[in-house]
Amino acid sequence: MSKAKVNDLIDNEKFEHHFQALYDLETLSPIGYEALLRTKLFKNPEILFEQASLTDRFFELEIRSIKKILQAFDDLIGGLTDKRKLLMNVFPSNLIRDEFITYLDQYMANKKFKPQQVIIEITESDVMNNVTSLMRNVYLLREKGYLIAIDDVGKGVSSLQAIVELRPDFVKMDRYFANQLANSNRKQEMVRSIVTYCLHTNTKFVLEGIEIMEDLEMAKSIGVNIVQGFLLAEPQPLQTIKCIESRMADGF
Repeated sequence: MSKAKVNDLIDNEKFEHHFQALYDLETLSPIGYEALLRTKLFKNPEILFEQASLTDRFFELEIRSIKKILQAFDDLIGGLTDKRKLLMNVFPSNLIRDEFITYLDQYMANKKFKPQQVIIEITESDVMNNVTSLMRNVYLLREKGYLIAIDDVGKGVSSLQAIVELRPDFVKMDRYFANQLANSNRKQEMVRSIVTYCLHTNTKFVLEGIEIMEDLEMAKSIGVNIVQGFLLAEPQPLQTIKCIESRMADGF
């Protein structure tokens, strides 16, 4: 039954994307948006990805998702005068495919935004099992101007190795560390250590999962500059994001 649902979702593209803003704490303005897949066919995207990875259509799902994300962001960015970033999650097993970059180039053709505005988030899952192949494609993507992020840092040991090996432009620390950050000296020290590493290696640091003001203030006090979480913005459909951006442009 799950395989039939996966096939139905892919064949009929029964999914969309919501977009969650990342905020610069110095200006309290969004620097960009992460695209998050949503569908009514599965309780949550993690179940979908798990089921899709067991089929021979996982790569197709990822590529179709990327195509829709880029089309949606092109619709959004057309009304903006600045250089908002777009963040897209990509599984390592799909990123290493030779045809991944070919499809990406095809879908980026004639877009209003540039590769320098696209951040490809490599999920922590099995990243080090594919590190040699990843390094090749990461190099090619960088040559074309794309930015690279390691997602969910701290969720597994391999993510720390990936930071060293892949030298990402962005490091996104897992939401676990933001939860009750203000009340945990150990979490504060762990976040501070990665912030320090990023500062010394010219890497942008993002703390995910900020949901209360106390944790936001603590994050800022220990050197975090970019945050993501429900406190500042929930994932929203494209049309809602366009309305928010329009109000911001008008000074509201």
